Amino acid sequence: MKLRHLTMACLPLISLLFVACGHDSDDDDPTASEEAIKSNHVAMAFASYSDSLSAAQDLQSAVNVLIASPSETALEDARAAYKAARVPYQQSEIMRWDTAITLNNDLSADGGPASVDEWEGQVNAWPLDENHIVSLIQGSEEINSDLLIAQNGEGGEANVTTGVHAVEFMLWGQDLNGTGPGAGMRPFTDFANDGSCADAFCERRAAYLKTATDLLVADLTEMVAEWSPQAETTQGTLAYNFLNSNLALDYIVGSMVVMATDELASARMGAGLTLGDPEEEHDCFSDLSHVAIYYNFQAVRNAFYGRYADVSGTSLADLVRSKNSATFQTLDAAFNSIEEKMLALYELGERDVDPIKFDQIIGQGADGAERQLAEAASAELVALNTEFLNLKELLSLVELSTDGSGDGD
Repeated sequence: MKLRHLTMACLPLISLLFVACGHDSDDDDPTASEEAIKSNHVAMAFASYSDSLSAAQDLQSAVNVLIASPSETALEDARAAYKAARVPYQQSEIMRWDTAITLNNDLSADGGPASVDEWEGQVNAWPLDENHIVSLIQGSEEINSDLLIAQNGEGGEANVTTGVHAVEFMLWGQDLNGTGPGAGMRPFTDFANDGSCADAFCERRAAYLKTATDLLVADLTEMVAEWSPQAETTQGTLAYNFLNSNLALDYIVGSMVVMATDELASARMGAGLTLGDPEEEHDCFSDLSHVAIYYNFQAVRNAFYGRYADVSGTSLADLVRSKNSATFQTLDAAFNSIEEKMLALYELGERDVDPIKFDQIIGQGADGAERQLAEAASAELVALNTEFLNLKELLSLVELSTDGSGDGD
């Protein structure tokens, strides 16, 4: 993966350094302005979407190899490319809840997306009922992007046919291990093209995987253009709309609230822990939920500290510190405490020997050490609500509607 920024292997180490050192005071700007914060936020959006596109193109290349010459090695390479693609994309997802600043602005008039939230439903929709995809593969209609788009959400929001989780299902297949170790075990022969197909659907599976991956690349190409330097001065783009909104800071903070509390603490961690159901796991086919939730939390930190990989600039953190150092210190300490726990969960899932994935944690009893760690992280994410309320009061921000339809949560 040829990202312009940090690789997945480097990012957890960088996060650990933040835990040890906190926010770098040398970067603080006591005269932090709203315009500078907005400009930096757009730069981070462009960088994270650009990295997401680059990673998706690497995935596309790996999928093309798999389809042309199916093998165990080719399948594992495609799976590795999927995993790498989750790193930048999960950090870009903080941009999603933008309806309040895009609604009624007619941003789709130029042919582009009306909002990140509307666009996201085709890219990262979840949860996914794999039976809908199977029915299309076993059907008779030609598999192409028009079919996948038309069927996405048809008959129910879980009937997802496009985006990263559709690709995930095609690469891993259903995970039948419950809360035990092991992800989906789709064999590479499911894509056989040499006459050895075990059923009548190998060619259609390959067509589906390629179509979903190509559509993902096309969608990300569109979103990169919406945040490019050229877009910043082009009416009708998401970047221009954001830069010219008088609610931009309200939106940034509102998105941090939703990602930290509604999404991570509730839908992506809390639901599985409470219900004991691995179907509540975010990346349930691949058992890569530890990657997804870790980098979603990085997105919250990025939005506050104004940093994504090698992009950094004037931030909310700078503005908060300039107004009330105690409020900054409280938020900084809370973020770093949660980071320690989220990083520990990530590292459990990445262990070479006896890794513990999130679905295994879901299956643990109340006295399980890893469950207690996950529950502590979730509880601290919920507790951020109080600090976010104080932050909104400090900055005189308004409460925006952050209702989103992107992933069906």
